[in-house]
Amino acid sequence: MNANTAQRLRVGEWLVDPATNQIARGAERVHLEPKVVDLLLALAGRADQVVSREELLAQVWSGVIVGDDVLTQGVIKLRKALGDASGESRYIQTIPKRGYRLIAAVSRPGEKPAAPGSRRRYYWIAGACVLAAAVLLGLWRHVVEENSPLAMMSADAAARIDASPKIIVYSFKEIAGDSRQSLLARGFTSRLITDLGRFPDVRVITLPAQSVQAAAQGQSGRGSYIVAGDVQSSAGKIRLYVRLVDAASGEALWSEQYDRPYSDLLPLQDELTQRVLEKLRIKVSDAELRRRARPYTRNLQAYEYFLRAQAALNVRSKSGNEAARSFYLKAVELDPSFARAHAGLALTYAAERRNNWTPDAKAALARATELARTALQLDPNAPEVLFAWAFVNMERGALSEAIGGLRTALRLNPSYADAYALMAGIQTYDGHPAETIPLIRVAMRLAPDSGYLYSLILGRAYFFLGNTDSALLNLRQAVERNYESVESHLYLAATLARAGQRDAAAWETQEIRSLEPAFGAREWLKNYPMVDAGQRKLLVDALAGLNL
Repeated sequence: MNANTAQRLRVGEWLVDPATNQIARGAERVHLEPKVVDLLLALAGRADQVVSREELLAQVWSGVIVGDDVLTQGVIKLRKALGDASGESRYIQTIPKRGYRLIAAVSRPGEKPAAPGSRRRYYWIAGACVLAAAVLLGLWRHVVEENSPLAMMSADAAARIDASPKIIVYSFKEIAGDSRQSLLARGFTSRLITDLGRFPDVRVITLPAQSVQAAAQGQSGRGSYIVAGDVQSSAGKIRLYVRLVDAASGEALWSEQYDRPYSDLLPLQDELTQRVLEKLRIKVSDAELRRRARPYTRNLQAYEYFLRAQAALNVRSKSGNEAARSFYLKAVELDPSFARAHAGLALTYAAERRNNWTPDAKAALARATELARTALQLDPNAPEVLFAWAFVNMERGALSEAIGGLRTALRLNPSYADAYALMAGIQTYDGHPAETIPLIRVAMRLAPDSGYLYSLILGRAYFFLGNTDSALLNLRQAVERNYESVESHLYLAATLARAGQRDAAAWETQEIRSLEPAFGAREWLKNYPMVDAGQRKLLVDALAGLNL
């Protein structure tokens, strides 16, 4: 049941009309977003019961990956509309580490309201209907694979995210808007996330930059901490301003401004990690911090080239890949022991081979393997190096070896969202798309603003599961976030064709041609790491007749 089909009901003083997305109290009318109404229906269907965040996310946002923030904001909007005062909840209670509970009386118009706390449920039929869609959608997947090692790993990771204190790192902002300042801000953010993620007592969640006030409001009640910062560099100096905020209360726990010579950039990053840990009362010795932090390099110029390479690689285009390679090579020339630069080089060759950007795919894969092995020899305990090793092994078709590398990476950094995402993608390639979904949900909880790739991974899994609506939803989101992603257009075209929307599928085909005029699906599939023959046939059959 959703807002279009549910009948009206009364929640406390309010009459809820799902058909119009409105609530009314006497002459007062309040219009709500459709998802906020669905959230109210979900809570009303289990009135006076605690409903976990996971259940609400799966039920209200079924078929689409969203971060915890969307639920938090939905509850905030719902409380505001119902008139819940801070500290005096008459409608919705937050149950720490468990979820939410609707405590107001619920009934249908004309029925006697059930008293809060009563075991009777006048709205139990509607509640059963609300739950039915989510249950039926996922039941068959979980029955078969709920006890698989990776499914249990996903459930365990989600439980740890709920139980552990969370450090929410908002992308540091550059004070001046030039490219060097932007890279510097990105470098501080990435280094802090990587270093903090190695400590097992916390979970690190990454989000885009915003004001600390807005951040605290968006995370209220989650028992989390927010780290945000501003960076500026000029005249050979660097200025860093950092804030640590209690997300539940909005209270500023610590703030500090650093003014250092630019040459002290790398030691300053070490110091920042130590200070954040100290303020969170996580005791770490200097020696332990150095062991866990494992700095990228001590060559400042090599580090700057590395940051430029990372930014170019994230564009995920042929020109971006070539630019990234040139920057990684300069970093390696300056510091031959720079493991992460070698790993980045490996990824450029793997991407070149995957996307048919080279006439010699075999040589590109061999070079990628060689560079990834070198990086692993230089630093076998760097999660990012293990990620590159796993990615290259995935391209080689050695999926079990890739999974092994990712498991090690996640032991070293339990908050490594991209490692969960790559593991999720591999499950689909290996013919287990149902296992992709819980893994990518963990990744999305750790990095809610992850860009197009997570949406593509999810949409691809839903395509092979036969869930066309969810596949279309996520693949369209992937295309919106990165219009140059040929793979996103390809799967969107295949899904539209399967749904009988031939004109829309033909349009996506034209978009692929505009991006890569010489694109050929058969040639593209030669280097595609899908090892499951049945799924390959499904994709080929869906693309048949699209002139690709």
